[in-house]
This record gives sequence, structure tokens and C-alpha cells, in this order.
Amino acid sequence: MPTVTKGHCVIPDNTGMKAGLSPTAMPQVHEGHVAIRHGVIAYAAPESEVLQKATDALYLPNLEKLLSRLSHVKISSPATAESSAFLMPHEDAPKLVGIAPCLGPEAIMTPCHWQVGMNEVILLKPEELALSDAESRQVLSAMQPYFEEDGLQLVYESPLVWRVTGNLIDGLPLASIERVSGKSIQTWMPNLQQAKTLQRLQSEMQMLLYQHPVNDERSLKGRWTVNSFWMHRALDQLYPKSSDVSVALDLREAALSTDPTLWQKSWQQIDNSLALSLCQALELNQSVSLTLCSEDSLRHYSLQPDSWRQKLQRVFKPVSLSRELRTLSNGVASS
Repeated sequence: MPTVTKGHCVIPDNTGMKAGLSPTAMPQVHEGHVAIRHGVIAYAAPESEVLQKATDALYLPNLEKLLSRLSHVKISSPATAESSAFLMPHEDAPKLVGIAPCLGPEAIMTPCHWQVGMNEVILLKPEELALSDAESRQVLSAMQPYFEEDGLQLVYESPLVWRVTGNLIDGLPLASIERVSGKSIQTWMPNLQQAKTLQRLQSEMQMLLYQHPVNDERSLKGRWTVNSFWMHRALDQLYPKSSDVSVALDLREAALSTDPTLWQKSWQQIDNSLALSLCQALELNQSVSLTLCSEDSLRHYSLQPDSWRQKLQRVFKPVSLSRELRTLSNGVASS
């Protein structure tokens, strides 16, 4: 997982894994260098009641300090016209501090299973394939020549992560795989002329893989077959240049597994790293912001001059992290 901690960017690649799409542990965001100024916390508002109760029991002094100093200034959801619908909220959040995502010639390709129904095609969660290293390499080897004919180079990284480069995907909006997993793919297919080649390749791969030996063996074992792929971008591809934004993915595993112990431990890690760094930036009188993200919306906080009414409210009704997260998990309309 690439990490830049020397006063610039700490945007972890969310594909650094051996056998799945889950990210590895978040790297240290503060090692005595210049403080991070803009923090983004992904998967901060779970729907699970178990995790919501665990959140109420958290003691996070650095995050509480941040929220007591910052003002809630923006909300966003997929329905917001200005949001980049193909990105997850935490992937889109850096634009709030003036950093636009780069839709360059690099992407991630994930082998997957498309479940074809009468009226729609559903992309199953790639992790459900439990694809082995050997199986993934064999499938990639069969597919590679077809992509090379269209100027796309594939490089194996892990069973569910193949790096792909080529002019065909330069500037092409690609939906985050977490946006698509378990849903109909139709909404998330790029509607551009250059995407036609990509869609042709997806059709060709379905035919190619139909009787591939890997799939024959998987079918005999009653397992899902690999019959297509999905292209998406990692954070290090969306934001390749250094900046002072840190995207924390620590909570992802706990949010998906609804593990309250891991949830509390991951929040403590964020409080002791990213939140601490932002507090240090505040002490240096730097412009600081914080963005809390759920899987489909976000709440953005920054330094703002308080009115007398806001100052009174802060005294009699201090900002609470658990209350802010409940508001986020209940939908931005309730803010």
C-alpha cells in the first residue's frame, strides 16, 4: 500500500491485499512531520445497531476536540447533482478542498461473476468467488491477449486485483466496485463512445470464459464461475499527486463484519493518528477540515466564524461524535 507521510498525502491504495478487495491496515498518518490538514473518515456511519451502540461508548478526545472547533458546512448524497455518482463518498470527498479526482489511463480490473436475470444483470460481490491465486492467474492469462489488441496492458497483483493501463480508459468515468457489488450493473455502465470497446470486451470475455477449465472445475464443485470483470480506480490512481488530504479506511473491515470490538479499536486508531494530526494543525492556526462518510453520503466540517447563536449552542449543547454519526447514518436530509 503506497503511503506518503512526509507532510503531504496519506491516501492509501484500497486494493493492497493478497486475496481480496479489503484494504490492509491504515498506515501511520503522523510520524512527527508536518500535520495533515484535511481528513476524510470512510465507513464512519454504519447501519448496524450493534455498531451504533459501540459508537456511543467511544472515548475519542481528539475527534471530539475537532468537532467542537469545526462547523458543519456541507452535506452530500448520491442525489446531489454535483456529486460524482460513480465514486464512493470518501473517494469523492477531496474535491471539497479543491482536489479533483484524476481519471487517467490507470485502473483496477477485478474478475467477477455477473448473474444474468430476465431484466437485469447483477454483479455479485467479488469476495464471494473466493478466487485462488492460481485460478486468477489462469483466467488473466486467457484474457490478456484480447486486451492487448485494444492497447490495454494487464498486470497481476492479487486474485481480485489486476492493474490495467491504456489510453482507452483515460478520462473514462469508472464506478467504484463497492457502488456496484450486489446491484444491477446497468446504472453504472459508462455512457460514452470510448466505453463501447470496454463493453465489447466484457461480452467477449463472457464467451471466452464460458468453457474455461477453471470454470469447468468450479462448476463441478458448485462454486460461482468467473464470467466477466469490472474496472474501477483505486485511491492512489484517483489522487496520484501529493496533497495534504488523508483518507482513513480503518473502519471498513469492522463496518462490513459488524464487529464492535474491532470497530472501537479502529476508531481509537483514527483518534490517535489522523485526528491527532488535525488537532496539531489547528494548534498551528492552519485551515483544517474533516469529512465523515457513510457508504452513500457525507458530512463536511471546516473552520468558520461562529455567530453568537452558534457560540451559545456550543456551550449548552456540545457537539457529539455519536450524534453526528447517527445523523449521517439516518440520511443527510435529517441534518
